[in-house]
Amino acid sequence: MARRRLTDAEHALRGTLPSPPNVAALSQILKGKPKMPQYLNADARREWRKLLPMLMERGSLTAADACALALHCSTVARWIACTKQLDAEGITQTVTVLDSNGAPVTRTRPHVALKIAQDCEKSLRQSLTMLGLTPASREKVKPTKKEPDRENVLSGLDAIRESLDNFKI
Repeated sequence: MARRRLTDAEHALRGTLPSPPNVAALSQILKGKPKMPQYLNADARREWRKLLPMLMERGSLTAADACALALHCSTVARWIACTKQLDAEGITQTVTVLDSNGAPVTRTRPHVALKIAQDCEKSLRQSLTMLGLTPASREKVKPTKKEPDRENVLSGLDAIRESLDNFKI
């Protein structure tokens, strides 16, 4: 049976430090919406439009994440193209090569698109983890800091201005 967690008062009495909370602290980077690059093809744009609302709702995206998200979406589009080609042509290809005597020999080899699809799958596993889209990585993503309200900033500036007006040398 596990020991119960000590309260802050008990930690203060014992002179120990509490363990860090399981809830992720807010990141110091401001929240923002990345812009979709114009060079994405139709499948990549479809993936962008599918992922962006989920990631924005989670609050983990910044404007600087456009490149990482675009790379993920482009890789998804490439993987889709390869799987379509593999579905149409099969995972093996029959090729004719010449042997050492110059006679043609027919061989069956894995399709070239199969290797490309496997490389895309490897890259996608990494990018899904990086974006926090896997069950294991979902809880590790820190939410970004929300933009300050304009009214709060203006009232803070007014308070600073008043304190400077009252300050005399």
